[in-house]
Amino acid sequence: MRSIETFSQQSFFNLIIDCTQTKNIALGKTLHAQIIKTGKLTCTYIANSLVNFYSKCQHLSQANTAFQDIQEKDIVSWNSIINGFSQLGGSHNSFFVLKLFKLLRKQSGVFPNAHTFAGFFTATSILGDGFAGKQGHSIVIKISGCDDVFVGSSLVNMYCKSGLVQDARKVFDEMSDRNSITWATMISGYATLRLADYALELFRMMMWEMEEGVNEFVLTSVISAFTLKEFIDIGKQLHGLVIKFGLLSFVTVGNSIVTMYSKCGDLDYAVKSFELADDKNSITWTAMITGFAQSGDCFKALALFSKMHFAGMKASEFTLVGVLNACTDSKGVEKGMQVHGYLVKLGFESQIFIMTALVDMYAKCGFVGDARKGFYYLQKPDIVLWTSMIGGYVQNGDNESAIDLYCKMQEEGILPNELTMASVLKACSSLAAFEQGKQIHAHTIKFGFGLEAPIGSALSTMYAKCGSLEDEALYVFCVYCDVAHTGVFTLRFCYFEIHST
Repeated sequence: MRSIETFSQQSFFNLIIDCTQTKNIALGKTLHAQIIKTGKLTCTYIANSLVNFYSKCQHLSQANTAFQDIQEKDIVSWNSIINGFSQLGGSHNSFFVLKLFKLLRKQSGVFPNAHTFAGFFTATSILGDGFAGKQGHSIVIKISGCDDVFVGSSLVNMYCKSGLVQDARKVFDEMSDRNSITWATMISGYATLRLADYALELFRMMMWEMEEGVNEFVLTSVISAFTLKEFIDIGKQLHGLVIKFGLLSFVTVGNSIVTMYSKCGDLDYAVKSFELADDKNSITWTAMITGFAQSGDCFKALALFSKMHFAGMKASEFTLVGVLNACTDSKGVEKGMQVHGYLVKLGFESQIFIMTALVDMYAKCGFVGDARKGFYYLQKPDIVLWTSMIGGYVQNGDNESAIDLYCKMQEEGILPNELTMASVLKACSSLAAFEQGKQIHAHTIKFGFGLEAPIGSALSTMYAKCGSLEDEALYVFCVYCDVAHTGVFTLRFCYFEIHST
């Protein structure tokens, strides 16, 4: 039997590629150790394969270590680490991508390419950071232009996710080559902003211009864009097109229809579409389970999950999130605990969005201690998980812990979102903690939040309950009421009603 020490560079490379495809982390780590031992880590393409391996296996800490160990980093090295972090998502990973991109720009002789920009724009879209995205856009124009469909589509997606739909359309119109993803992204951008007329106009243009015609991939993407309640009629028209073109037999199309009806709140049509689907996969079941959970019909969601299990269909992490969302009251907590055990058995406990759903479930059921254990299980929670835990404390009346956790979050340099600020302001309101509430108000200004709901409402309530008629309190009352199109006297009346007794 041939000794592993005698393997050539190409042999090690091929084995790492195999480990990447099979997600064999144990064997990959063994090979990594042998590569170091045999001195082959100096070979850049082998070192790059290790970064890619750890990234694809979602072991980003080891991926970053392997990246830092590369003596001569080329653009493949940078792309492997940038795309590894951007594809896993989350605000923490996305901020790190922006940091990596900045470091790459300082390297001499190494220039970003289409794959680099795609990873960068994915990160900025997750953060909704249109400013950083525009800076990246200017670099694209300077280096290579936006002719690459991969880069152009990423730019359209970034601008749409940042709410800059006019910038997205400008990039879209200037692209010489568009694919179905580009069209669907632009249509989705309009739909997300409730600009249905623009979305439909673009869909008709797409049907006219696309040489390959309407296929299952195109319709799946477009249907996925119209998942707001007010778009139910458009969704039904698209359903009709699916039938007209004979595409209903494609499982991806059937899944998008079930998902669309579920998210639009038309569960009757969702159930009919689900039952008519001949070839159901995990996504089909998950869409229907999530639909029941979101509509508040928890018993049907849990019953369908049991039926799925008995049908021999393996649950995905998305299925488990849907089921956990159905267990958010005291009657469902026992089932939620069973799901918790099941997801640990499947090895999903390291998935941050699953742990967020788990923390939320325990908190809403009043099991704040179990929620806390889930929160601290992960070493690097993202802002969604921090917010879920802070909100969980507030829901259960532990307002001191909510404020303490917010302070800890600040110490760790995690940027809050609107829901974080609203939750901690509610904690200050319940405690009548005026000075802390003023500090949080200062933070909302520092982080650039306006006085729209939910922050304006939370600030108004906080100042009213704390008995303040100082200038900043009156300013919040007046501005928030103007934003909310309600009368300032209503909030002033609330203030006097609270403090007249």
